[in-house]
Amino acid sequence: MYQAVISLYKKFTPAQKRTALFCGVLLLGMLSALVLMGINLLLAKAYFPHITFLFDPRFHLSDFYDVASFTKLGLDVYNQPGPNYFPFFMVLLLPLKYVNWQLALWCMEALFVGFYALLAYRFMPPMPFKPVWAGIFTLCSYPLWFTLDRGNVEMLLFIVCGLFIWAYQEGRLKTAGLLLALAINMKLYPAVFLVLFAADKKHKELFYTLTLTVLFFAVGYYLTGAGEQLQNNLEMFAFYHQQRPFGLQFSHSLMNLMRVPVFISLDGGLPQTWGPFTYFSAQAAFGYMLFMFALFSVICLYVVFINKAFWKAVLLLTLAEVGFPFVSSDYTLIHLVLPALLFLNAGGKQPAQNTLCVLLALLFIPINWWAHTYYMSHYAMILNAGSVLRPLVIILLLAVLMRDFNYARLKEGIKTYIRPK
Repeated sequence: MYQAVISLYKKFTPAQKRTALFCGVLLLGMLSALVLMGINLLLAKAYFPHITFLFDPRFHLSDFYDVASFTKLGLDVYNQPGPNYFPFFMVLLLPLKYVNWQLALWCMEALFVGFYALLAYRFMPPMPFKPVWAGIFTLCSYPLWFTLDRGNVEMLLFIVCGLFIWAYQEGRLKTAGLLLALAINMKLYPAVFLVLFAADKKHKELFYTLTLTVLFFAVGYYLTGAGEQLQNNLEMFAFYHQQRPFGLQFSHSLMNLMRVPVFISLDGGLPQTWGPFTYFSAQAAFGYMLFMFALFSVICLYVVFINKAFWKAVLLLTLAEVGFPFVSSDYTLIHLVLPALLFLNAGGKQPAQNTLCVLLALLFIPINWWAHTYYMSHYAMILNAGSVLRPLVIILLLAVLMRDFNYARLKEGIKTYIRPK
């Protein structure tokens, strides 16, 4: 059996080999997580506390219901402490006020899973038993299960961003610009994809997208009367999630690499010790922001002036989108789905493709086990292994993807870019 599998693998094209390796790591990671959870369940003789690699079971689907509850306020949604989403997105969500919330949640989750599976099948390279590989890619995805468990409306942003990249690749740039403007008015982070227009010298389309972005924001701002309360909501979110330890929980932000050691050094991680941690987070935030802007600038230079591969540009920008914010919850990992598929389907053998496959797959499997066993630490609901491991994986991915960055290539790329057609 083993020899038959190896013989079949050797006959695969480079794209098929990447897909098989990626899906193999996904399957192994998911099965290992389920086995470990099963062992913990037997040892604990109970499901609770936290015998799962997902979120605290007490808050199952709470993200959706928290957002839906704000729609009761109608267009006055920002007249009291409320959501941290942009006004235009909240206007689009207002119909939730008039429908059955449970039905709306089921429809949103069904649409999300369907689109996820569609992307997996559509962008996966042609290969034997393709539906099986697409099924593994979908069903063994930790970000998919985490997002479903939270019921987070990030599902809708994922669909819009996925459609944007799809449209952009197909050359439908006006449609892509419209979708990106909508995505930016749901959350700011998709704005990183504006770099794609600059890289391809699509300056008219870039201006078109920026104009729509401003227009959508103005409409949402006017309709809701967001005013100062929007800023207050964002500041309150920043305090509780970006400064207090809650921002470490199920977050793969690169800032965790600074904050986790500080948190662990506190006396047991108990709430009464959080003052110094909050102070450190507030003091480190500005320096971290400057460093991330500098690192993102390097990525932009590489994407615009050096890189020629669409999949690599999308992957680099997405890694910045999901890894650079102060706090980035694990449901944001779903945005790596299409970049990963573009990489798997890239033509020919890619440099360091096996390394990239394994590193990317590590972001798709549960690696936060130890915080969810029966034998928890005092701060088990604040930290998990993924809080440190995933940021390290993201750094390794960036290093591998841009290892050919150098001044000579950058200088030549700038000359080529500004050269008249």
